[in-house]
Amino acid sequence: MLGAIGAASRGVSELNQPRAESNCCPSSIIYFQVGEMIARFMEQCPKVEVLLESTNRRVDVIREGFDLAVRVRFPPLDDSDLVIRRLADSPRLVASPSVVQAFARSLVPADLSGLPSLAWDPARLDHEWRLDGPGGALSTIRTKPRFVTEDMVALRLAALRGAGVGQFPTFVIEDDLRTGRLVDLLPDWAPRAGIIHAAFPSRRGLLPSVRALLDFLAREYAALGNIVDRKGEDTSGRLR
Repeated sequence: MLGAIGAASRGVSELNQPRAESNCCPSSIIYFQVGEMIARFMEQCPKVEVLLESTNRRVDVIREGFDLAVRVRFPPLDDSDLVIRRLADSPRLVASPSVVQAFARSLVPADLSGLPSLAWDPARLDHEWRLDGPGGALSTIRTKPRFVTEDMVALRLAALRGAGVGQFPTFVIEDDLRTGRLVDLLPDWAPRAGIIHAAFPSRRGLLPSVRALLDFLAREYAALGNIVDRKGEDTSGRLR
């Protein structure tokens, strides 16, 4: 869960008037992405005041009175009381080159079962990677991770140290792929993963400042998708 963005003052309806927004988001996502996005939004909207809370707890958007939540969840996104706006979902299975140095060929999904793994969600009892491959092929690899955490920063550091194979959003490991610190193990297979999305209550309208922030985040994620496209021409950081 990536947190929520809410309103502390609900009577103000214009962006050029003072407006307070309370925000919560896990530290790893703030560090890698959302923190910089909100900073740019504040630069463009100088009258908006932002309180950003770092938390990994599951926020109840309606009960806690938030205007907007930015979260990661696995499909289906079934919050019937909320409106959902999809922002991004571009996961990759990566590892340090040292983890796969024994392979003199391209990996196939079955190879993953013999490699140490890392996992992001401590609440899950069973861990697996579900992969979509060429021609509609499907593969499910069950794993017993040696390291499980809900902190993406710690998970990335473990991958960089060669602790195992991990599944990450592209934005988290983009620079590591470019520099070769991590390699994309299965470039032709797409792991199914949590979707980064915005959610807001459907029973009340968004105030202009909240709508502006929602649209801003959508544009920022769209721009990231154009820069880092796993189907694009850049094949750096891929294991072939």
